[in-house]
Amino acid sequence: MTTVIIGNGIIALTTALRLALRAGTNDRIIIIGKKSRPDSATMAAAAMLNSFCELDEHGLENDIDIFRFELSYQATRIWPQFVLDHMDIAMKRNCLIDECATCQGSKGACFELGTYLINNHSSDSLDDTNYDVVLKALKDFMEPHFEINPKDIPNYKPQERHRATRALYIPNEGWLNPKLTLRSIEASVEKFDCITLIDEEADVILKEGNSISAVRLNNGQIVEGDQFLLTTGATASDFLDRSAVGVSIPRIFYSIGVSIQLKSPGAPHTKTIRTPNRGLACGLYTVPFYVGHKSPLNEIIIGSSNFVSPSREDTLARTGSVQSLLTGAIEQINTDFYKSTISTINVGARPLSADAYPVIGRTSIQNLIVATGTKRDGFHLSPVLSDTLCKIIHNEEIDPRYEYFSPQRKLIRNMSREKAIELTVKNLVSASYQHGFVPSHDKLAEKIKQMHADELNRLHDKVGAYDWGIHPELIDMYRYGHIVA
Repeated sequence: MTTVIIGNGIIALTTALRLALRAGTNDRIIIIGKKSRPDSATMAAAAMLNSFCELDEHGLENDIDIFRFELSYQATRIWPQFVLDHMDIAMKRNCLIDECATCQGSKGACFELGTYLINNHSSDSLDDTNYDVVLKALKDFMEPHFEINPKDIPNYKPQERHRATRALYIPNEGWLNPKLTLRSIEASVEKFDCITLIDEEADVILKEGNSISAVRLNNGQIVEGDQFLLTTGATASDFLDRSAVGVSIPRIFYSIGVSIQLKSPGAPHTKTIRTPNRGLACGLYTVPFYVGHKSPLNEIIIGSSNFVSPSREDTLARTGSVQSLLTGAIEQINTDFYKSTISTINVGARPLSADAYPVIGRTSIQNLIVATGTKRDGFHLSPVLSDTLCKIIHNEEIDPRYEYFSPQRKLIRNMSREKAIELTVKNLVSASYQHGFVPSHDKLAEKIKQMHADELNRLHDKVGAYDWGIHPELIDMYRYGHIVA
């Protein structure tokens, strides 16, 4: 059997690795994608292994959200062993990349557990709400955690007016270097005789009868196969539209994320420091960034911004995103960052579906499987999703709840109109406070909340959302007609 994987991001590579480890004599795996990985979400990822820290007040309200959280929680728990297992494979095949030459796995280097969650007053009360949600979930799931004095967090030195009043230490949530992890897995994949990597972008898939027969590349080359896995992230909808094979999935948008790599000798980090989710994004964070065994451990990633676009042409860093991240890190994490140097500004396009849920499974074309819509969780979920995709390709049983994420489903609309408007107003106001909003003393803040609520009610009426609500991150996509109810 020949399996053609369209896309070469982290989900594609981890799936190929799993397929190769169980491949028979006649099995072949072909991976299609530019080595430069334009628009890849991994390129801007900090690779925080955070499940609980990503929860907000609506994160566990229904069966679908609970299942999505379970997948994230499972991924967090298996990443440490996944790293060690992969390093074992790489060492046996003599393909450790140079940066990993002294890898010690969970004992250090590019992977470490431990996350500090801070509750400061740089935004508004939404931070307090989401912090309390995380704390309650940790207790409910009996996950180890410690309430600590923020002053005890290593290398935490915020401006006084931005200091945290509460903090948690979560020992089982950590971080990876996403770029090194991706390169390391790619180096291992290249060593398998059954795997072929093609450094070219796919143009379209070709349909013959009721099956996909081949992929046509941008250079005109035709790549034939038996099973086809589409893992191109944010470009998946554009690719299917171009191919015109009659498969319609929830529209995938470009959720543009910016992160910044700093060199900060005076403020080295070994643990993640982050806020709760806030203002339509994952909050502010700083994460250690291991460059290699020949480099000092003094680089970090700060992030992350979020901007949703329908167009691939919009995948560039905005000056406002860079400015707000630098200001936030200096004011809220460590004032010594002002003298740091910028190593890299990373930009990635995260795949956000039209209902904000993953898109995973077989399509009505039985030899076409899709995996996208993971938003900012693709890297984090890859050990779990790659195992699931491997089982799907081999026609093995998977958790029946994956049916929630079926590629050709109707849009999931499980939030009430009232709840959606309430959450969106909270997030819009939170974002304003993050960017320096200071209201006057004449109830301006309440007036602005009412203004947002009135506008959102008009938008819901306009698109016919009477008995369901628009997800907060998708407001602009409805506002400008990119999603039709």
